[in-house]
Amino acid sequence: MLSLLVRRAETATTAALLLTLLPALAQAQQERIAANFNSQFLRGNAQHVDLTHYQRGNPVLAGDYYLDVYVNGRWQGRNLLAFRVPAAQVQAQTCFERDTLLNYGVDPAALASAETDVCQPLTSWLPDARTEFDSSRLRLDLHVPQAQMSRNPRGYVAPDQWDPGINAGFLSYNINAFHSERIGTDMRSRRDSVYGMFNAGVNLGPWQLRHDSSVQAISGESSHWQRTATYLRRPLPSIQGVLTLGESYTDGQLFDSVGYRGVSLVSDDRMLPDSQRGYAPVVRGLADTNALVEIRQNGQVIYQSTVPPGPFVVDDLYATGYGGDLEVMVREADGRVQRFMVPYASVPQMLRDGQSRYQFTTGTVRESQLSRSPWMAQGTYQYGLSNRLTAYSGGTASDDYFSWLGGAALGTPIGAFSFDITHATSRFERHANRSGQSYKLGYSKLLPEMGTNITVAAYRYSTAGYLSFRDALSAMELERNQLSLDALRRQRSEFQLTLNQNLGGRWGALYVTGSVRDYWRERGRATQYQFGYNNRYENISYSVSVQQTEYQLGERDTLYSFTMSVPLDYVRSRPTLSTSLTQRDSDYDSGRLGLSGSALHNQNLNYNVTVADSRGSATTGELSAEYRAPYASLRASHSQSTEYRQTSAGVSGSLVGHAGGITLAPQRGDTMVLIEAPDARGAEVLNAQGVKVDRRGYALVPYVSPYRLNTVTLEPGSMSHQVELRTNQQVVAPYAGAVARLRFDTRTGQPLLLKVRMTDGKPAPFGAQVTDAESQPVGLVGQGGVVFLRTDASAGQLQIRWGADASSQCRLQFRIPQVDAGATAYQRQETICE
Repeated sequence: MLSLLVRRAETATTAALLLTLLPALAQAQQERIAANFNSQFLRGNAQHVDLTHYQRGNPVLAGDYYLDVYVNGRWQGRNLLAFRVPAAQVQAQTCFERDTLLNYGVDPAALASAETDVCQPLTSWLPDARTEFDSSRLRLDLHVPQAQMSRNPRGYVAPDQWDPGINAGFLSYNINAFHSERIGTDMRSRRDSVYGMFNAGVNLGPWQLRHDSSVQAISGESSHWQRTATYLRRPLPSIQGVLTLGESYTDGQLFDSVGYRGVSLVSDDRMLPDSQRGYAPVVRGLADTNALVEIRQNGQVIYQSTVPPGPFVVDDLYATGYGGDLEVMVREADGRVQRFMVPYASVPQMLRDGQSRYQFTTGTVRESQLSRSPWMAQGTYQYGLSNRLTAYSGGTASDDYFSWLGGAALGTPIGAFSFDITHATSRFERHANRSGQSYKLGYSKLLPEMGTNITVAAYRYSTAGYLSFRDALSAMELERNQLSLDALRRQRSEFQLTLNQNLGGRWGALYVTGSVRDYWRERGRATQYQFGYNNRYENISYSVSVQQTEYQLGERDTLYSFTMSVPLDYVRSRPTLSTSLTQRDSDYDSGRLGLSGSALHNQNLNYNVTVADSRGSATTGELSAEYRAPYASLRASHSQSTEYRQTSAGVSGSLVGHAGGITLAPQRGDTMVLIEAPDARGAEVLNAQGVKVDRRGYALVPYVSPYRLNTVTLEPGSMSHQVELRTNQQVVAPYAGAVARLRFDTRTGQPLLLKVRMTDGKPAPFGAQVTDAESQPVGLVGQGGVVFLRTDASAGQLQIRWGADASSQCRLQFRIPQVDAGATAYQRQETICE
């Protein structure tokens, strides 16, 4: 395989000529015929090179290679694959193990070979499949009949590919210190404070221990440490859920979120493929021929696939917010086109047909404002009964409290609706028991022909005797303190609306959000709404908005605002100039003018300069910056006016303790990847801004997507020239909360460019094979007799062969000079081949 040998030799001059042969080689390989090359077209000693082993295609030398693998055009990752020479053949072929093919999505029932524990060519496993190797791009394509592939939704990652991670401990932190001084005519005050947030954890196999806390210290006062939560959790892929033991919070999807101390088992939608998360309808149809199915939403193609004759089902559409009807076109092989519409509108409670979501929690209530912690149990369940109907139910039980909920979500051509009823009973010792209901109606609809999106329209009404679980806990606390229950503020009804209107073309968009609330035993209503308009003129973005709040006693507060931002494209770093102006009622309120941008290598420095003015206070100047260093993010800011000045500094990041030591990163995260690349100090991690491999060969990617294939790439440009990455890209799908480990193998040695001459003074023959003392291939001779070599030996011997007989080979000696590591990119040396 010519171009692969060229890349291994790292000789661009060799590639220039050899790549011109590839079309002929590919055609010869495809037609299975011999291709004879006339060496007289080559110049000099290259005319004597033996080209017979290129007569039947592009040969591959036996060995292990990192290749980008594609199965039926879909990338499966960059994998290490073995090339072996089968019996009675001359060329090496890719061999596969059974587990490797299963990871690529091959149906286990289609694998024909009886020898399941050996590495064999693809045709031994799947006689109708074939491989196609692109040596110039180090890409291997597997073409497998669709009938022999497992049918999985788009974005599917097999659970056996999920990585539970290594045993490790970590600490994520965010610490800020403030100093402020207020200057007046007769007084001067100072205030210093420090605030820190910490997230610590220990992973042992699939078990994950977590502790969240914060600390605050203010000058002249005692410091205060607050524990937020401590819990032990374990992902359970077999039931797509998470088991949690300790202190945490209920999810709050159907009932109010409440802190608890106990145990919970909750489904985790992140374990679903991307095309199965969120609601999207199932599309069913009938094709008369081999047809192309195309699905459009709001004029955009969101799905396209070919189907055989007969019924077809599309059940892996990606969720697209709150919907928009689907236009389905079935293009038959004879040119006929079928068209039909599928309504698509969604509310948060809706699930796909056959999907479910569950949550069960039991323990004691954990709320700081309560003097006692009653026991509690809560469970919810949602199930997609059909393409348009989802049913859900749940219940909460505690000391002297019980509630149950039942409801359904329905998708219709006029929009998606949800309706549920909650009944609650609360018992008291000295007050009358309470019992009542709460009704909730939700609606969502996108009108693409009008550009109108009613994202959320919800109305809730609660009867006088209804108490939510949180309200009941507060009422029982009032009773223990011998206070009247009338002091409890209970909401009677609430209406919410969020509407977006696209005006089309260059006319921008409008939005309206609002809510109206009223309470039992209180007069009046609390009303809040916001009306806004966004648009863009060339590269200038601007918006105007009006926000009004009306309190129950009739007081009103109206705020008008205008914002505008302009990127300064003529400046190299392209900073952005922004301004804002606000007016409260009929009086001026505040104004700001700021400049923000990024600088330095990889935009690791973010800065912001602002001048601000507000009614009743002096003009203020503000300056802030954040630098993302390889091991931590550093922040600083200063603001000053004639009345006060304030200075702050902060640091944030993560550190992970593992078997190899402690590794730091400038960002905070929960699901992480630990990179091990021996001797690759200075290599940049392209997936995480500012992260580099440290002097011990480790780097930390502090945030990746759980249960998804994450590509981690190293950029070797800043490494020592004496280190070579055998691969610079790998993929991993970690558990949520895991610290996955990826090892990037490296090769260390001095790079050497040998200019080889024969005993007659002529350059060594171009294209001749080069092997080391153990007869392992090193590469090919390039133009001018140049050979590239990387070795950790101080001296050695190479053999150059350009023919079959003994007169068509020679040997040379090389010696590596003593140089400082990384002093020069390559050492150059001339030698004679005898």
